[in-house]
Amino acid sequence: MLPGQEANSPLPVSAILPYAHRMAESMQDAQNRVLALNSDDRPFFYEPTAVGIRATWKYADQKWLGFFGAGVRQGSYDLYVTLDPDDGTWEFDETSADAEATVNADGLHGEKKWQSGSQKSFTLNKSFALASESTDRQGTHTGQFFGYRFDTDEIKQPLIDALTAAGYSRKKGFFGKLFGG
Repeated sequence: MLPGQEANSPLPVSAILPYAHRMAESMQDAQNRVLALNSDDRPFFYEPTAVGIRATWKYADQKWLGFFGAGVRQGSYDLYVTLDPDDGTWEFDETSADAEATVNADGLHGEKKWQSGSQKSFTLNKSFALASESTDRQGTHTGQFFGYRFDTDEIKQPLIDALTAAGYSRKKGFFGKLFGG
């Protein structure tokens, strides 16, 4: 018997729901849960799409000038979430892009990387230059020190928690369905 429950009275639905399978919220309600996570304190943001949610983190937007060269670096990560309210499931599609260009005594150097698919990444970069400029959601910052921090879990986990609270679970792939994983 629960506190405040009278003898021989049925359990309230709220006491049973955490233990029973419940229907997922509508796509709009799930999107609203995720959009409520947006904050100027976070280096990324969530936005609704026609099929779910897009999370974007522009984690590197830097320019620097050193004793023997100069450079620019840009990096971004996008997480696309497809929601299926009928099945109460979600699935991720992830993309990231990095580009860096430097000029020094050896010449001009450039590198561009693009990745699509499941990603788990943590990056921390701190550097010193005679002058640097970094841009993020809080504005443009100048000085001698620059860098960035990027962790896919920091953008994914709040999203997963909000979708779980909305009654959604990760969509199982073929082997997950086959072996019950």
